[in-house]
This record gives sequence, structure tokens and C-alpha cells, in this order.
Amino acid sequence: MSKTTVFSRLRVFFKLLRTMPRPYIKRLLVFAFVEMLVILLYFHVQELLYPSLGKLHKFLEDNHLMGSFGGLIFLAFFYQIYWLYRKRGAWISFNFHQGLWIFCILYLIYRFGVPSCYFWPIFKGGKLAFGDLLVFPFVILFYVQRRYYAKRFRPTQANEMSFWRFLRIQELETDEPIESKEEDWLGFTDQVETLFDVLQSHEFKYKSPSLTMGIIAQWGKGKSSFINLLMASVREQKDIVVRFYPRNSKNVSQIQEDFFDAFAKELSKYYMGFGFLLGRYTKHLRLLGQYEWTRPLESLLTLLLPEKDEQAINAALYSIGRRVYVVIDDLDRLTGEEIIEVLKLVDRNASFNNVVFVMAYDKEYVNNVLRKHLDHGLDHSFIDKYVTWEVTLPEIDGEILREKMMLYLESHLFGLPDEEKKRVLEGWGYVGNIIVEDLASVRHLKRYVNLTLPRYRKLYSKVDPADFFLLSLLQYRYLGIYNNLARGVYVELSEEDSQDPYLSLSVDNHRASSGVLPADASVLLEKMFYNLPVGREDKYKGGLPYNKKEMKLIRSKEAFPYYFRYVKDKAEEK
Repeated sequence: MSKTTVFSRLRVFFKLLRTMPRPYIKRLLVFAFVEMLVILLYFHVQELLYPSLGKLHKFLEDNHLMGSFGGLIFLAFFYQIYWLYRKRGAWISFNFHQGLWIFCILYLIYRFGVPSCYFWPIFKGGKLAFGDLLVFPFVILFYVQRRYYAKRFRPTQANEMSFWRFLRIQELETDEPIESKEEDWLGFTDQVETLFDVLQSHEFKYKSPSLTMGIIAQWGKGKSSFINLLMASVREQKDIVVRFYPRNSKNVSQIQEDFFDAFAKELSKYYMGFGFLLGRYTKHLRLLGQYEWTRPLESLLTLLLPEKDEQAINAALYSIGRRVYVVIDDLDRLTGEEIIEVLKLVDRNASFNNVVFVMAYDKEYVNNVLRKHLDHGLDHSFIDKYVTWEVTLPEIDGEILREKMMLYLESHLFGLPDEEKKRVLEGWGYVGNIIVEDLASVRHLKRYVNLTLPRYRKLYSKVDPADFFLLSLLQYRYLGIYNNLARGVYVELSEEDSQDPYLSLSVDNHRASSGVLPADASVLLEKMFYNLPVGREDKYKGGLPYNKKEMKLIRSKEAFPYYFRYVKDKAEEK
């Protein structure tokens, strides 16, 4: 074999390794190591095991106990089969797989590869051994489990839709932030690139002080997505990213210690011994020195590193030659005491040179929390003392949110008749502006989708899409009012004796409640029960009649119950 062929195969092998997720590579290496270790140890164990097995076999034969022993093995075999049947739906862990494969490999080696090994046969002269009965159920375990899952999750759609596509359209919309430029449907990329260019212009030098940046936006407006895009640019530049989650700390006193643990773990990849430097520094902050076992280490570091602790850390960071970005997300989910502890880190204890802190928060919320915590009537923004540079995210374009909702509809309503899909999209066109203007954030929109679409798939043939979307908005925003409406509060029956009886806003109830209900809730009730069909006002203005029952409007007496719960009609009952 030529060197070229060898190197080409090696390149293919390493390319394959690079494409594999790191956890899988680690597991494969651990499996190979454990397997080799067990095999090596077993060669020594067998020297003690074989004589003991020989004595046991002789004892059983001399005392005519082989039949009883065989019965015991058969009982164990049937119990294994029973256990496999009971656990047929359970997932096999990797550790169990690892032990199973090691055991099977050893058994096959000695069963067929070592003629000197004698396996006790079930019948004299027979080829089937007692050991085979114990191994057989475990051999079929892997096969049975995968057959079970393949059958359980096999798609049944007649249009040959792929399995993964089938799973994707059934799932809920998760609150996962954008990770890359390719996913950036919010249009943050241009602003991120401009911001990163400014950061790059910030000179990297030995005594360049730390910088604190605040990414400011309201809840659910894309702060985490913006930071992810910014950190993607940072990594492309080969700078260092440290992510710190103060919410994960057990208590307030643990926040600073957890931060320095995360900081040391990441920086140790680029500077050997950085953890020791940081350990000596945290001693003076009384973070490391509280543990007895660290005292000898602290004394040794004091002798070996005579320069000032913070100066040594700054020198180490400068020698790495890369700027360090510390991401602190969800500052607005902390208590006042926790926020103060994080600000102490940023402003003092961790303000090392060439470090950029990137914090995401709702400024108004954080200031309100701090006012209550400090019990002081602050007339200014407290957090401004700690943030050098504020970046306020722009409002998300309502048209973008409307288009995103259209995509959600198209994916979640897969499998419905084409005519029904068209009706749904048309209904969204009637009320899209109302809903997007009210929700006004990505997170609210996703939560609204998860509330609305699973129910709509069940009721699509019995309700008007536009009215259903408005009712779901009322449910999302004002659950108490929604529950009252389901019981018939706010509405009364009109034209009961006609062929098209309908519900309208009760004049007395509406007047009494209009001063109590939020204005937005009153507007939604009027659109569903008082005004002309929402989005179709121009079509029916001038008194043009319309059949509420045929249109399946929520105001229709017949359609009203379906909007709140699924009710079988007479045809379905038959």
C-alpha cells in the first residue's frame, strides 16, 4: 500500500471524526479503553476462575445435581425473557450497551475462539450450552428494542412524507434563540456586524481596561439571539467567549465563586496554569481560602508568584493575545441581591484588562428591581453606573412577525385539506395585524402559537379561523375574561326564533364591564360579537346580510360551544 493511499485514508478518517459530535467521540474512546482493560484483566482472572468452575462441575456431577442446576438456569432464562418483555419500551443507556457488548465479545471469544474452554452442555454430546441460554436474551435485546421503536414511530402518511419532516411539524415551537446568521430572520446581522467592527477598533493593549456592554430590550425581543450572533462573530475572530449563568448558582454567595470557576475553566484552555493564578487571586477575595485543602496551594503560589495577583492575571490575558468576552444573559431574571452581586463582579472583582462583559437585560425592569431592593427612591438609572456602552435593540418589524406566523401556520397545519389551509391563511390575513401588534415579541408569538394551533387542528372544520385566532388572543392575554365568556358572561342570545340565532354583547353587562375590563379585552369582545365579521367589514357594510351559522362565526349559537371545547355533532355520534 502506497504512502499516498495511507495518508488519504487517514485524512478521510480524521475528517469523519471532525464531523462527529464530541460526546460520541468521547464515548467511543471510553468504550474502546474499557473493553481493552477488561479483556486484559480477564486473562489474569481466568487463572483463578477456571479451577473453581472445574471443582463446581465435578461436585454437581458427583452428587447428581446437574438436573437441578439445569432447572435453575432455565428459570433464569425464562425470567430474562419476561424481563425483556416488560422492558421492551425502555431505552437502553449507553453504559448498559457498553457492558453488554464487552460481555458478548468476551463470551464469543471463549465460546468459539478458545477450543480449550469447556462449556457445560445441556445434553450430553449436544452443542447448546447452559451459558448460551443466559447470553441469548441479551443478544436479542438490541434488535427487539429497535424493532419496537421503528414500528412505534413509523409514519403513516400516504404521501410518503419523511419521518423527520413528520416529527418536525408535530412539535411545539420552542423558545430557542437564533444561533447563526443563516437563522437570522429578525434582521440583526447588519447591526451585529457594525457593532463588532466598533469592538474590533477598541485597541488591544497591556493596560486596556475592561468594557461593559449592555444589550437592552424588553422580554422576548431577541436579546439572546442578538448575543449569539455577536459571539459567532467573536469566535470567527478567534477571540475567547466565556458564558456565565448566575441563575444556576445555588445562592447569592456562590455567584462570584461560580463565575471564577467558569472563567478559569475556559481560560485554562489557552494559558497553562491560569487556574492557579486565578486561585491565588480569589484567595484575597475570600473565595478560595474558605476551603481547608486549598491552603497549601495558596502558600505555594505565594512563593512561586511574587508579583501582584491581579497584575499577574492581566499579564496572562495579554500574553494570550485574544480579547475575552464574558456573556451574562438574563440579568433581568435575577433578584435584586443577585443583580448587585453580578455588578460587583463586573465593576470590581473581575474587571481584568482586555475583558468585555456583555450583559442582556430589560433596563426598566432591572432598575425597578434595584429600587425595591435598595429601598431607595432613585431618580436615575442605577445600572448606568456600571454599564459603559448601551446597545438598544430595534423594535421587531411587525411585517416580519406576520410572515413568521404564516410559516408556523403552514408547517403546523400540514395534512389538512388544501381548501382548509387556504381558509386558515385567509383568516390570518384578516386578524394578523391585530395579533402581532398586541403580542409584539417573538417569545409571545411562539407561546401564542403553542396555545392556538394544537387546538385548531382539532376544530378547524367547526370554527371561523379569524374568530378563533382572536379568541385565542383573549385566552392568552386575559384568561379570566376568557373563562367568563365560556360561561356566557358578557353575551346574550338574539333572534332565538330565527333560522340563524346568534350571540351578541349584552348591553347591560357590556356597559357594566366596560369600565372594569381592560380596553384591549373590550375591543376583542366587540370585534367578535358586535362589529361586522373581523377583516370582512368592507364586504358586508351597508347592511348586506350574512349567515353566521354557515360562516361558523363565534357569535353563531351553534358554533359558539366548539370554540371552547370539542363537541361531537350528530353525524360524528352516528
